[in-house]
Amino acid sequence: MATDSVKELSLGSLKGQNIVTGACDDAMVYGLLVWACALRDTAAKPFHLVVAYFENRLSLRNKELIRSTLDHLKIAHSFLPLSSDSRFVTQGHVSPTTFTKFLISDAIAQEHLWIDIDTIALTGWDDLFEMVANVPAKTKLVVAERGRNGDSRTDTVVVPSDLAFNAGVLGWPKGKRKEWAATMQSLGDVPTLEQYTFNALYSSSLTRVPESFNLLTYRLDQIDSQNLPHIIHYAGAHKPWHLPRRFATQCTSYQCPWSLWFRAEASFLESLRGSPVFADVLRAQTRAMTSGRIFWRRDHSGVILLRLLRYLGPLGWLIVWGARALKSRIPQGTHPLH
Repeated sequence: MATDSVKELSLGSLKGQNIVTGACDDAMVYGLLVWACALRDTAAKPFHLVVAYFENRLSLRNKELIRSTLDHLKIAHSFLPLSSDSRFVTQGHVSPTTFTKFLISDAIAQEHLWIDIDTIALTGWDDLFEMVANVPAKTKLVVAERGRNGDSRTDTVVVPSDLAFNAGVLGWPKGKRKEWAATMQSLGDVPTLEQYTFNALYSSSLTRVPESFNLLTYRLDQIDSQNLPHIIHYAGAHKPWHLPRRFATQCTSYQCPWSLWFRAEASFLESLRGSPVFADVLRAQTRAMTSGRIFWRRDHSGVILLRLLRYLGPLGWLIVWGARALKSRIPQGTHPLH
């Protein structure tokens, strides 16, 4: 595929637009495409998508697939190439790509949103644009509430889920950003350096919006169709795109949080059917099922299970049926084997 048509970001061209930013690497290409289509399908306001990437972590072929697919979907977009840094490290399933959110916020001084790729947007997500535009002058960052809102002191936090906020959805008001490099360096060895750095920098200068704008799946067992969130965040090592689709009915039959991702995926694929990119997207879907690194530890047990289902094929139903007897021990909301 040709790559000379990829549109790189011109900051001046974004003036006055609603901007959504995200980042991608070779492991997240298919997730990004479903994510972008869901944003389009549920938006009530026009927006411009900025796709950031580290130049050594996104191939030219995948960048062209993203471009051609977003063009077919008629999603206005630009690419923002960035250079990596030795401080941007892999931590479990979290790749260096997640650190692009610091560099993007430095590059784009006007109002914009950051939304993690492992989310799905639902109606009302774009209300965030107006919320960010109307924050008090002292606000440096807009985040979603997090249950009891965690601990604002990062030095007392034991696990990332106790932090004051999750950095998967961020609203950036217009203005200069806080300097992050020294804080990141001072934190040393913490479980998720990106999350700890954001919390250390911004916990005292936040405006919070309802949790429904970044609802983490481990806080949710079933979807209430009468009270849907605006953004669902599939946090953790295992993602909906890792599940062989023959097993997705186990999820959709009882409306687990993943069911909304599969619904968005179905809409995405239908919108591409018969297009020149459809075959390439289906190949990306297949690659996505085995994307990402596996570590033999407890927090990767979910992705190990999904990888096993992939390799077992139809025999995987034996595991799925057997899991019914153990459903009380399966963490709520994290995978569809209840």
